[in-house]
Amino acid sequence: MFTKKRILAALLAAPAALAIAVPAHAQVNGIATASPVRVVDASKAFAAAQQQIQGTYKGAFDQINARRQAAQKEAEPLLAQLDTNKDKKVDDAELKAAQAAKNPVLDKIAAIQNAANADVNKLSLPAARSELFAIESILRQYDAAQMRVITARKIGVVLSPEVFMYAPDTADISDAIVAELDKAVPTVGIQPPADWQPARETQALQQQLAQLEQIRAYQAAAQQRPAGAAGAAPAPAAAPAAAGKKPAEPR
Repeated sequence: MFTKKRILAALLAAPAALAIAVPAHAQVNGIATASPVRVVDASKAFAAAQQQIQGTYKGAFDQINARRQAAQKEAEPLLAQLDTNKDKKVDDAELKAAQAAKNPVLDKIAAIQNAANADVNKLSLPAARSELFAIESILRQYDAAQMRVITARKIGVVLSPEVFMYAPDTADISDAIVAELDKAVPTVGIQPPADWQPARETQALQQQLAQLEQIRAYQAAAQQRPAGAAGAAPAPAAAPAAAGKKPAEPR
């Protein structure tokens, strides 16, 4: 069901800031880091847009859930054929054995998965487009919000966190940019004009947001999984980007 914050679904969740005896706005010799993905993800405008999209496209989301459930039901008899030890799950050894034997059941499962994914992608597109429009509306305010932080803190250089081998937590000004964005743009629209096309940068950021949500969901599932649990069966209706993984908007 669509219970996650991200509607069109994982980057690791940002670790909690360490308590250290320096001002929270400090940076290293005028050099700071910022992550646009984290900023957009944490912004009030994006959270509000997600809530709006949930309501506006509830019918489509219900259809997506129903389509996935139908695919799962269709695949269950096939998965049972791969379950050679009859423990009601397909573990890694059973899957590898089926692959080594070139079991035709695998192709049938793949066909079910591909058909379901195609249907889910189609159903997801309107919501994905709305999310893209919201993201792009927030990004239009990003540079100005970042510049206000840069000016206030006398920062000389802002780099992506990925370029650092090490940087103290205080070098990250993402939270400060979020605060500025929240003041400037607390909400955004989700209905783009008919002729609107998203920028490639917006599409890339949507995919990163989806990856961030996927990893969070994976971490949550891993924490709930009993210790020593065997590998799971292959998913017959793997989520393509909408409701856990968002489809990229066609270019």
